[in-house]
Parts: sequence; structure tokens; C-alpha cells
Amino acid sequence: MCAVVPVSHRCDGVVTTIGSVIADHDELLDAALAVLRERGPLSDRELTVALADSGWGGVDDLIEYVEEFDAPLLGTLPDDRWVALDVLLAGRVLTHRLTAEEISADVVAPDDFGSLLRLASGDPGVDGFEVVFFEDEADELAARGGLGANWSDEEVLMLPRGALTQCSPGDLLAVIATDGGVRLDFVGEPVADAPELALRLTRRLSESSVIDLEEEVWHLLVDDPAAFTVPALPLAEIVEGADLDRSGQLVARRGFDFESYGRDLMIGVYADELGVPMDGAVAVATLVSLVTALEEDEDQDIQARFFERPELYAALADPAVMEVAAQELFDVDVDPEVLLIAAQRLLLSGPREVKAAASWIAGRATEMQGFPKQAEDHYEHALVLDGAFDLALFDLARFASDRGDAVRGLSLLNRMAAGDAEPLHAVLEYFQPTPRPGLGRNHPCWCGSGRKYKTCHLGKGDHALSERAGWLYQKAKLHAQELGWRDQIVEYAEIRSENWPGDAALFQALEDPLVTDVALFEGGAFADFVECRGDLLPPDEFALARQWQEVERSLHEVEEVRPGAGLTLRDLRTGDRRDIREVTASHQMHLGSLICARVVPAGDTWQIFGGIEPISQDRRASLLAALDDETTDPADLVEILSERFVPVSG
Repeated sequence: MCAVVPVSHRCDGVVTTIGSVIADHDELLDAALAVLRERGPLSDRELTVALADSGWGGVDDLIEYVEEFDAPLLGTLPDDRWVALDVLLAGRVLTHRLTAEEISADVVAPDDFGSLLRLASGDPGVDGFEVVFFEDEADELAARGGLGANWSDEEVLMLPRGALTQCSPGDLLAVIATDGGVRLDFVGEPVADAPELALRLTRRLSESSVIDLEEEVWHLLVDDPAAFTVPALPLAEIVEGADLDRSGQLVARRGFDFESYGRDLMIGVYADELGVPMDGAVAVATLVSLVTALEEDEDQDIQARFFERPELYAALADPAVMEVAAQELFDVDVDPEVLLIAAQRLLLSGPREVKAAASWIAGRATEMQGFPKQAEDHYEHALVLDGAFDLALFDLARFASDRGDAVRGLSLLNRMAAGDAEPLHAVLEYFQPTPRPGLGRNHPCWCGSGRKYKTCHLGKGDHALSERAGWLYQKAKLHAQELGWRDQIVEYAEIRSENWPGDAALFQALEDPLVTDVALFEGGAFADFVECRGDLLPPDEFALARQWQEVERSLHEVEEVRPGAGLTLRDLRTGDRRDIREVTASHQMHLGSLICARVVPAGDTWQIFGGIEPISQDRRASLLAALDDETTDPADLVEILSERFVPVSG
């Protein structure tokens, strides 16, 4: 998202916007580094204020970008302050004790000096070495005999062949940071033992169970400018001498379970990303892994691998967690058939409390396959297993709504924890049937059809099709939002909001009428809705939906305005004139105004759904050309209709 909000004025009169900052992120990083080089370590807030004072934008807009900074020369200290590593590390010396394997292969593990490599030029001819990843240089490392060594890092320092020939195991390699980069040297003993670092690590581990060695070294360098300016013992030996354990850059007291810590850390990060508790993240990850394994059709024992500990799925009993799991699966475009198999596995072998969730996801998979009535059976079964499972209640309310049964839909929503907050609730409330006191179930229906009231209009509304057209549109909109069209909607919303101000621009665009309407019609979601759920609709609504499929978006000229009632529009592509029932726009439009809209029949009226886009005269010809061009992509159409938000330069 690129928001354009004037937030400050420089002395030269140029307006600086957060949008321009984001557009040139590298310049913002360079500015941040310049501030840190001059002032030393700063917190997120302090760095943001300094950038704002330099004219880069407003504090509130900048801080979220500062918090997400990621660059080789930007480091963070244990107290979360930012530091410029090129200034901090210049002149420092870190050492490494060579092993026989390293000497033989001319390959060195960087675990004792990795942070200094951030200052390297990246040119082997200048640095005298190359930092490589195992997977990128597997053949070369194999030729050197370097693949058999027990390296602790994914990347290694590869030196020219023969560079270590004169060395012996136990010799010290010094890595020295200079103003111009990094150089290597060999040092004799004795060297300093760096007791300050050992004391710092021991003290910090009285406050925390595990610490980051690299960050602790950086903090020591901030506090003591003389630290590590001469060769000292390798970091690995300092840690060992302090009677501590190490895994990668993590240090802890003896006996610490790094494997469990790493696993819990990963789960915690995943839980934060998903917005669910830790046990919820475990359940989601396990379900996604199950589906992935089934989709890959691996030759493995699924039962033993994924159901040896069925309690791992227990958190899926929470509808909020199950909904997140479903979205994770939908985001990877999972095959509905595979999802159905996973649901069946969960029903057979999962814990009792998740069987309602399993039945619900089976329903979603079946709906994705295009079998709504079978899906409805799965949702009904979910309620047999758990009568308060919100996801099944909501989906059954969707089915009731599609059929025009507002009473049943409301009954289902009212059983949900916060069903009255669902947008569908307000729609169904509006379309509740008019009470008919005194009319028995077996009496002739009031509508004159000749059928009994119970089989005709009992529980069903008596609203005209012109009113229910809005309900039909909401049904299609909900279908697009719930089943498989979210990626398109998000894509169009990102385009729509590119030049909108504020952090909430994307979220606002997700509710924008044009975004939804393009996804429905040009994007294909409405055709999918009619094909999949048309049989559920009342016959007159189904016929209306078919009519809507024949209507194209067009450019219209306002020929008459009836304030509070409607408009008369002339379609500039076909010449057709329509009297439109449209209250809001009738107070905003003027004679001769141009609008882009989809004008559709609605019973005995013509109405507009999907928003009204004002069009300037200078954009008339280009828009008509785009609308007439069958190759115009839906995303391109959203971009064209959003050009009015682009700020005027100069």
C-alpha cells in the first residue's frame, strides 16, 4: 500500500509524503543509517522522530516502517535500540580456531565472526574470500571435501584453494573490520581472554533463559569502545569458558533445550501471524501439514505420522481457530478433494471435540467442488455434533438467505456468539416477512397462489423483486467473500487503494463497491454464484440473476435528475435511456455528469449496484475504448477507474 498524505513541509517548500518514502525505501534506510552513524544507538521512537525532523514524514506514518527495517548494516541491541554496524564494528577483531577439516577444504565456519562479514564488499577479489551457501555451491564444496564437515551454519567462508595450507589445527584466524571492509590475518598466542563478555553473558542469563550472542557482543562494543580491538579468544571459547551452552547465535545455561525453544519460538511467531493462541497455531500447522502430505501423495503412513497424537488438533474445536486454518488452506489453493479426504481422516481419527469442525471443513470442500446441497448436509451434521459451532451456523444461515428464508437465517445467526454483528443479520432483519395474525398454516396463502400458506409464503417475505434485488446482490457478494474469490478481491483492493491516504486504506478498499463488483462480474464470481447456487434461489431471483449476467458495465450521461427519487441516464455505448431508482446519487449528480456504472433491471425498476464512478470529460474517450476492448483485464479496469485518486503532480 502506498499512501499519499502530506505530512510535513521542508524549508524548500517541497511537500514530503510517506508515499514517496515508501516508493524509495532504500533512501529511507540510508537516511536512518546516517542518523545512527551520527547519534549512535536509538530506539524505534527516537529514530523515527529524527527522520521526521529531517523531513521524511510524520512520526505516526513513519514508525511502522522503522519498526520493520531490515538491512545488513542495521543491527538491533538487546534493549531493541538500532545501531549502525559499519561504525560500531570498524576496527574490531574477532578470531576463529581452525580445524583440520577447514584447513583441508579451505572453508571456514563463520560462527565466531559472522557479524563482521556484513562489512565485506562481496567481491572475492577484494575481500580474499567468498561467503557462500551450501546449496548454492554444493559441487564446489564437495570437490574440496567440505560437505563431510559438521558445519554449524548454513553459509561458510570459502577461501582460495591453498590459502590455509601453511596452517595447523588450532591456529587462530583473525577477521579484522576496517574502514574499507574486512581482511583476514593469522595471529599467534597468547591473546586476550575478554572477561567482560563472559561476565556480561552470565549476568544477562540471570535475567533471561536464552540470549543472542551477536547482540550481546554488539552491546558490549557500544559500552566499551576498546573491546575486541585486539585479538582475543574466539567467541566459542569464551562461551565454553563461562560454562554455557551455545546453539548458533543463541547462548544459555548448561542443559538448555535449544530444540524445544526453537520449536516454541517458531510456533509463537506463527501464532502471532495467525492471531491465535499457541495451541491453535500447533493445530493449524498440523492440519496444513496433513493436507500437504495428502496432496503430495507421499508414500507414507499418514495415520502414524499425523494421528499418533490426535490431541494436537484439539484447538480446532474453537471456530475462530478453525476459520484461520481454513483460510490458510484456501490461501495455498488446496485441491477440494484432498481437503475432503483430510476432513474424513479428522472425523475418523481426530479427538471428539473437533469432529464438528471436521464436518464443517468437509462442507466447505464440497461447496468448493460445486455441490452446495451435499455441503449443506455436512453443515447440518456439524450442528448434530456441536449445536453451537458458529461456522456451521453461519453457513447454514447463508443457505437460508439464498433460499429467501429470512426467518430461518435469523434463527441460525442468533444462535451464534455474535451473530447479530454479522452484516447478513441486518439484511435478513430487513427482509423478514410481514406477520399475518389469524392466518393458519393450512389456510390458502394470502398471495392468491391457491397453495396452502405453509407451503407458499409461511416464513418467507412478501417483498417485491425490485426490493429483493439488493438482497440478491448481497447473496452474490457473500459468495465471493466466502468461497475462493478473496485473492482477486484483495488484488483489486490493493490497486484501488494505491493512492488512498491512511494506514487503513487497504481495509477500506476491501469494502469498496467497485472492487466487489469487478470481482463479481468481470472477475467471474457472479457467474460462479449463479452456477453453484442458482438452484437455491427463488425462481424470480434466479431469472433476474441470469439477466444481470447479460449486462455490461458502461459509461452513462446524466440527462435528468430527480432529487430524492432517481436519475435518467443515457448509455453512451448503446444509446439506451434508463430511469434509475437511486436516492443518494440523485442528490449528488448534475445534468451532463458522466458516470461509469452497471445499470441492471430489478423487477419493474432499473437500479445500480456496485458503486457509481464519476468520470471527467478528458477521460471519456479512453474509458469508452477500455470498455469496448474485450481484452481489458479486470485489474486494469480497476486501475483505470481509480486514476482519479492519483495526486496531481506539481
